[in-house]
Amino acid sequence: MGHSFFSLFFISNIILSVILCIILLIKKILKIQITVNTQYHMSVIALLTLIAPFIPFPFLKINSIWDWLINLGASNSNLFGISTSKATETIVQNANWQQDFSMSIEQSSFGMIDSIFFIMWILGMIVVLMATLYSNLRIHKIKRSLQTVENKELLTLFHICKEEIYFHKKIILGYSSLIKSPITFGFIRPYIVIPKDIFMLSNDEIKYVLLHELYHCKRRDILVNYFMCLSRTVYWFNPLVWYFLREMKTEMEISCDYAVLKTLDKESHLEYGEVILKFASLSQRTSSLLAASEISSSYKQVKRRIVTIVNFQAESHLLKIKSALVFTIVLAIILASIPSMSALAVNKETHSFSKDNTVYKDYSSFFDKFLGSAVLYDSNMKQYTVYNKEESNTRFAPNSTYKIFSALFALESGIIKRENSQMTWDRTLYPYEEWNQDQDLFSAMENSTTWYFHNLDQQMGKKKLQNYYKHINYGNSDLSGDITNYWLDNSSLKISPVEQVNILKKFYNNEFAFDPSNIQTVKDSILLEESNGNRLSGKTGTADLNGENVNGWFVGYVETGDNTFFFAVYIQGEKQAGGSSAANIALSILEKEGIYQSIFQ
Repeated sequence: MGHSFFSLFFISNIILSVILCIILLIKKILKIQITVNTQYHMSVIALLTLIAPFIPFPFLKINSIWDWLINLGASNSNLFGISTSKATETIVQNANWQQDFSMSIEQSSFGMIDSIFFIMWILGMIVVLMATLYSNLRIHKIKRSLQTVENKELLTLFHICKEEIYFHKKIILGYSSLIKSPITFGFIRPYIVIPKDIFMLSNDEIKYVLLHELYHCKRRDILVNYFMCLSRTVYWFNPLVWYFLREMKTEMEISCDYAVLKTLDKESHLEYGEVILKFASLSQRTSSLLAASEISSSYKQVKRRIVTIVNFQAESHLLKIKSALVFTIVLAIILASIPSMSALAVNKETHSFSKDNTVYKDYSSFFDKFLGSAVLYDSNMKQYTVYNKEESNTRFAPNSTYKIFSALFALESGIIKRENSQMTWDRTLYPYEEWNQDQDLFSAMENSTTWYFHNLDQQMGKKKLQNYYKHINYGNSDLSGDITNYWLDNSSLKISPVEQVNILKKFYNNEFAFDPSNIQTVKDSILLEESNGNRLSGKTGTADLNGENVNGWFVGYVETGDNTFFFAVYIQGEKQAGGSSAANIALSILEKEGIYQSIFQ
């Protein structure tokens, strides 16, 4: 049924790590060419890449980095446990054409390993989340111990600082005996908490502290802190993400320092640096509060901050232009890469369909426990009848329904002819007697003999086959998967129910300008039954995962005395969702609409 979330998430992390490395490299090389704020803002927008794996992109196409990686894996049929050389087919035991064959997709040991890693990922998140919650409990204790500042001189200084930076949001200023250096926390209701011995500092030094913490509030750095905590939790296993977030935290403080320095005269810069150094040693005595902003920091971080303070210069107009250009380039790289990292939408490729002559009906009673869709087309009225619009426009693997066109292409290429389509069985034993014998086109189509159609495709070659699919505009016409399984769930070729109906219409009317005798030969090979003077033609298709039918197709057409109706039914389910079930649903719909009554219904 496709790749598991964690395997896709893992591949997303590879792409994400590459993007983060590129951003870190750009900042290192162009450090003196961009402003301090630009470096921090580049890190902030880079956080979008951490969200990307969880954003569904149903419009993903094959030209994204993501699809390239997935199809690279799909070209190796054993990577995701798709059995080809020993492919088995399951048959539903009905004494009629509704017998259903499906290529088996085996869940290999990779799936087990994938599940183990998924569990480890969840357990790791729980551990990191517990550490984050512990940190937040410490903040909660600080909040409970808080004593609101009532010192008029300090409150006056606080309001002066707010006026200087044009920030008027209500901020709660308080003392706490549980902290050694000033901290800021709370996004909706911000708190600035200072130690009780703050008055050991001069008024100017207290002002520097208040300005620093107020800038954190004004720039909403607390929200960024929360997101960084979440990122550490989700990406606990990725050391590059941890390094990136640590660098970002340093850039946040440097950017805040820079904002304070711009409000001070040059003579005060040295004093501000001394305040940072006074609090530096305090960070070594207690663990940091993950969701809070602290003026104190590690010695390594302080060293970078002091260097920035010492080298402070007013930003020139040219530097700002360079910074804007670099920021734009980085933003473009990030936005271009985001769709490639989605781990939630690999299989959601859609086909745009909008027709005025469309009627939407509720056939849900026929689908019972299955998800799915149905499309019916009346040639005389030129009208579509659709059940489940979204699913009808979504592309899925065609499974064995592709064999209609595999046969047509082989006839057009001269690989087989109606009177000479025999192939010799190579004595490979299959679990079904219908396969363990020589085949011609008609028996192979009736028995859905996969080895027969494999041989046709191999003789034609991938390039020629690709050209044929593009010529008839078959779904996404993507044969980037292996030639032995490109039509299966885990591979590349996809088509929507609406497209199945439209391609059958074009086939029936020979809009492809193929040899009419070849069209007629395929029509004869998919003729299923006749009832009351009407003829039913079609093909089933099933995906079998570890012995369970997980999705199924029935596509075809009904020829009456004066009209032709085309149909496609697609279903999904945990079990028994094969082509036979899809055929039963299709026949029920055809009977309800008064189009066809099967002799087996």
